[in-house]
Amino acid sequence: MLIDNIVLLRARFPEIRNYFLEHENKIELNRLTILESKTGAKTIRYQTTEGNPLMIHSLYDPIREAERIITAHSESIMEDTHVFFYGVGLGYHIEKFKEMYPSNTYSIYEPCPEVFFELTQQRKLNQLITKKTLQLYIDTYEKEAMSYLKEFVSSNQNIYIITLPSYENLFKEKMIQFRSNVKKVITNRRSRLHTNEKFQKRWTINSVHNFKSVLTTPNMMKDIKLEQFKRKPAVIISAGPSLVEDMEFIRYIKKNELANIFSVGSAINSLLEYDVIPDAVCTYAPSDNNYKVFERLNDSGLHDIPLIYGSSVGFETLERFTGPKVHFITTVDNVSQYFLGSQINANDCINDATSIAVLMVQLLSEIGCDPIIFAGQNLAYKDDELYAKGIGYTHLKNGFNKEIIKKGVPIKDVYGNEIKSNITFNNMRESIEQIVTHYKGNTFINTTKGGAEIKGVPFCPIEQVIEEVLTHSIIKEKWWETANSYDQSVLSDKLNSLENYMHQFYNIIENINKLIRKLNKNIALKNRINLEKAFGEFDYLYSNLNENMYYRKFVVPYVRVHVDFLINEMNHIVMEADPIKKANHIVELFTRFIQNCRSAGVELEQLINEQIDRQLISSKIN
Repeated sequence: MLIDNIVLLRARFPEIRNYFLEHENKIELNRLTILESKTGAKTIRYQTTEGNPLMIHSLYDPIREAERIITAHSESIMEDTHVFFYGVGLGYHIEKFKEMYPSNTYSIYEPCPEVFFELTQQRKLNQLITKKTLQLYIDTYEKEAMSYLKEFVSSNQNIYIITLPSYENLFKEKMIQFRSNVKKVITNRRSRLHTNEKFQKRWTINSVHNFKSVLTTPNMMKDIKLEQFKRKPAVIISAGPSLVEDMEFIRYIKKNELANIFSVGSAINSLLEYDVIPDAVCTYAPSDNNYKVFERLNDSGLHDIPLIYGSSVGFETLERFTGPKVHFITTVDNVSQYFLGSQINANDCINDATSIAVLMVQLLSEIGCDPIIFAGQNLAYKDDELYAKGIGYTHLKNGFNKEIIKKGVPIKDVYGNEIKSNITFNNMRESIEQIVTHYKGNTFINTTKGGAEIKGVPFCPIEQVIEEVLTHSIIKEKWWETANSYDQSVLSDKLNSLENYMHQFYNIIENINKLIRKLNKNIALKNRINLEKAFGEFDYLYSNLNENMYYRKFVVPYVRVHVDFLINEMNHIVMEADPIKKANHIVELFTRFIQNCRSAGVELEQLINEQIDRQLISSKIN
């Protein structure tokens, strides 16, 4: 490795320098041959595992080839485009890009460590790596570099991928995996963004509305006698189309009290259709029409089935539900977490997830249920349907045309056959797979015939489960008939403190607005010295904002999409060396952001004053 390259890597990318320092003697360069092209520039011949010699760059004119590569992408590279280079080789195309687009940022990923090491011996890296190079990723022998995915998750810029053409053949399998990884994280990011945009306000609005119910209902994690559930089987009933096939077996389990039966989401309507009564119904969906799931139950006269609800559930659901209620605190309920303080720790909260079934796996595992059995958990299309018959309301579409199914996500079913799912249900499957790894001592069983294979949840037909696992009855009591144990004497002080935090929040907002006006004035005057001083004030005020409890617990969740965007942009602000450009970026970004925060603060203050009953809270002191 050239001395200049050692110095550069040590300064910019020390982890990469350390890796090659430790493994330099192990790097096998026998697959690589450095050749001189017809025009005199060096090129590399790479011997594949099949023994085929392939050129990484043109054997005739690598420099001209590099220009053609970048020019071919010119229509896709805009002023603010961040380019992600897959494949470095000897870096001619990156050098050409740097020459043609000197203002654009870029990152570099080399999947073959031998090629990168050869590069460091043949050329100076400062010809490729400049202050515009944000990241350098190198695969190692032990593992594929995965940190690059963070760029596709956190960047607000348009990211454009340029692949060194020879790598399509040289590292075909790695290319396929790379594209799959990027596609997956982008899809998940879009899904998460869509969810946050749709529900960011609802989560907080619901949590404020529901706090009255939280104070008057038992906490499933803290107040229920766990002997009711420890080492006892639980069946999670979901509304997949396979549910109907096993309805008689579920009826048998209920009749003989072989397990606690928890109906999640809309499955209650299929159960009612077949006169099967669960031990509890469970919900967490924040939408304003979630109450429709339980209209049939409310109208049935069955008022002794408890509702286990996440504290950020659509508040209309709780207002209309006619039976007993038991709650659990969700991670998106910052309202309850603020008011209850140290009475709720991280282990008492259930992580918000893609479906109520995922949350119930967490909850039931935490209270000791074992085994946990899934029924109707298809997570895929079955006979052109996604839901069980009998769900009985129109805002869920059950039938799908062949074209939609054809474009679905291909996955394996419990028998090893290929079936089609969609992005939402596939994410649910992956969430369940991830959750069960946290409870390795538990037994999980999937009884869903023809459903998606769930790793960590082996398939077993429900009739076999009854015969081999659910071999004796359990004692069931009205476990929900208990009070919660919250110390509510602290609530009045919490409310008073919140009002002080609100006052401080508005003062900070006003001071940031004053600073923005000061920045604008000094931008116009091109006064770099005053701008540098103002940046210190900005850091102080921004730090105060982030420490303010009203902002952190109420405003941030309410405008989380704007906050995420801001955090991603702050990385660029920190890196900007030009004071005027930096100030312009701060003004542009924070003018709109502070307006959004102030509007959110006012809306939430009004909601809290309307819904958090000071008289109720004050009465709890005695």
